[in-house]
This record gives sequence, structure tokens and C-alpha cells, in this order.
Amino acid sequence: MVERIMDPNNIRSDHLNRYNFACKTIKSASNVLDIGCGIGYGSVVMHNLLDAQIDCIDKSAEAYEVFQEAYNFTAPCIDYIVSDFTNLDKNRLKKSYDAVVSFEFIEHIPPKLVPKVFELAAEKSNTFICSSPNEWVRPHKQPPVNEFHFKHYDPDEFSDFACDAGFTDLDFFCQTRGDYGEVRPGQDGKFMIGVFRK
Repeated sequence: MVERIMDPNNIRSDHLNRYNFACKTIKSASNVLDIGCGIGYGSVVMHNLLDAQIDCIDKSAEAYEVFQEAYNFTAPCIDYIVSDFTNLDKNRLKKSYDAVVSFEFIEHIPPKLVPKVFELAAEKSNTFICSSPNEWVRPHKQPPVNEFHFKHYDPDEFSDFACDAGFTDLDFFCQTRGDYGEVRPGQDGKFMIGVFRK
């Protein structure tokens, strides 16, 4: 069992704010890749705000079914790829994207796979925006422990992943609370968002 938002009518504000922030950061794009998209609500946000083609990846057939029922008819420019990103047929993806995002994802996968997310993003784009609960502020082992998270990451770890993948320009933003989660510059919030560029 995994932790996953399955109700398209009950999306937390802080989750939506991450995608709104991504759109403001990207500003203009014709195509974006969303890694670990869940039911695709964030891909729909980006599709609508950027008027862009979105390719999104998630291995959950159940999440895809929710996407089909809730969004597919209103978001024709979203290509939802049902696949584990580590076994993805690269021919399903474009040669390059204006940006890659990955929110609410890396804390849910084994730590050994996290560098592969950064590597795929770097292979496909010069811009990558990624989030994680901030280990400095919300340690993974601090009660109540989220049983669905493998690990929380800190800004130093994010910087190492990004630099190892080839990103050279690193900026950090954060969200203090989960109930609203306005995005602001800094590394001292409960959730961190890294903006990585080449």
C-alpha cells in the first residue's frame, strides 16, 4: 500500500501551490515532463496555466484510472504514461523538455533510485524543479513517522544529487505549513523545493 491522493476534489493547498510555483518559475513552456504524477492533478494545473503539452509518468494503474475519469476529457494535451520511471521506454518521451518537475515523489521511492530521477531530469531538460519534506525541519524518524516515506532529504543532499546530475545553478524555496504552504525563498520550511538549472 502506498500513500497517494486519489480524490481529485480533495487536493491539499500546499500540493497545488507547488505546481503553481513551478508554472511561475518556468513562465513559458511548450512541453513539460512530470515524474511521479499520481492522479495527474498537477499536470492538469501546468497544462492549464502554461498552455503546454505535458507528459507525465506514474506506475499506478489505479491513479491512471482516476486521471481518465476526472481529467482526460478536459486535458487533451496530457500524455499520461503508465510506467515505472526506471523501466520506461525512452521512446515514449520527447528528446527534450522545457522543464521537468517531480513533486510528492522522491520520498516515496527507495533512496538508491533518487539519483536516477535527477539523472532523467538532466537528460531531458536544463530545468528541474523537485520537492521533498526537509529532513532538517521535519526528520523522517520524528513521530509521527510517515510509514509511506522511505526518507526525507535535506538541502545538502539535494545539492549533491543536482550537481552529480549536471545542474550548476541551484536555488531553494520552502513551505512552512502543510495546510496552505505559501512558497517562499529559503531552506527553513517543512517542505523544500529545489530549482535546478544548467
